[in-house]
Amino acid sequence: MVKRPKKYGISLETRNTLLVDGNALFKLGFFGAKGMYTKNGEHIGGLFVFITILRKLLQEELYHRVFVFWDGKFSGKKRWQLYKDYKSDRGKDFINGTHPIDIEEKTEMFLIRQYLEELCIRQLVDNTDTGVEADDFIAEYCKTKNSNEKITICTSDRDLSQLINDEVRIYFCDKKEYVTLSNYQTFFKHHQNNSKLIKIIGGDSSDSIKGIEGVKETTLLKYFPELKERKVTLTEIIASAKRQQIERISLKKKPLKALTNIIESNTTGIQGKNIYKINKMIIDLSNPLVDKKHKDLLEYHKNPMGDMEERGIKNVYFFMKRDGIDKQIESFSTNYLMPFKKLIEREKKEVSLINK
Repeated sequence: MVKRPKKYGISLETRNTLLVDGNALFKLGFFGAKGMYTKNGEHIGGLFVFITILRKLLQEELYHRVFVFWDGKFSGKKRWQLYKDYKSDRGKDFINGTHPIDIEEKTEMFLIRQYLEELCIRQLVDNTDTGVEADDFIAEYCKTKNSNEKITICTSDRDLSQLINDEVRIYFCDKKEYVTLSNYQTFFKHHQNNSKLIKIIGGDSSDSIKGIEGVKETTLLKYFPELKERKVTLTEIIASAKRQQIERISLKKKPLKALTNIIESNTTGIQGKNIYKINKMIIDLSNPLVDKKHKDLLEYHKNPMGDMEERGIKNVYFFMKRDGIDKQIESFSTNYLMPFKKLIEREKKEVSLINK
């Protein structure tokens, strides 16, 4: 573990922090640049895209600190314990912590972590069998951030959109777009405050989370248009569904099955009648599934970085030549690693100030 100073004094000026969903960004490059190999036949697409997108973000905004959060081998176990079908289509064994993964993926992820360490980018992963996910670390960070801190989250995971507020925005790396409160409905059809409610009711197929039978976001927006306009509660949705059914009966129309299912909590999932309670626990990131040990670890990583003398750009250039990335950056007109160099200088400055 990297040794860091014990006390951290943050200045009163607004400070920008970049939080990166490591697995999401890695997969974007690994699968998007599948044909990028070195002359020795080693795949480097995931590594190159990861570093290049970070570089882009650091060029566009001055960030005082950058964190990359990774999923560990037991990642998701906390949710699996609440809902045994969680991510059931991914072949992950939450008991033994095994997950089918390509050897090229493993190799490149190891290399990325090596690069990030040299670039003074903070990294955090739950390597225990607790199963804290990167999403939860990100949510916990946003929940406990300093009052003068502005957050940018880099991810492709739409689940994290529920974290957007006046001081938190998202850069969707697959869309190459920043999403904020002001432009949220350019990307989504619902009001931002209803992001998690829609998934609690409709489920999330990407994580194998079953919702109410026959109800998806399109259904909800059709029968509950207020979801587009303002924050709505589950109680309001159920009450509205009951009113609509009574109205239909009064007009001698057949009750709608989707509305009945919402009222009666009907699902094909194993949650049964507890679907709303269970889905809220595994979807709602306002209460991240982070235990005290990992909350403390996150706080520790917010401290200025120590033992920085041996790290730096020189080592990264060596890695790039070793891994064949030096050939890939020749097309960049400016110093490819300059944004990282400036970040390192800011990190070193914080250490020097704390040690005075």
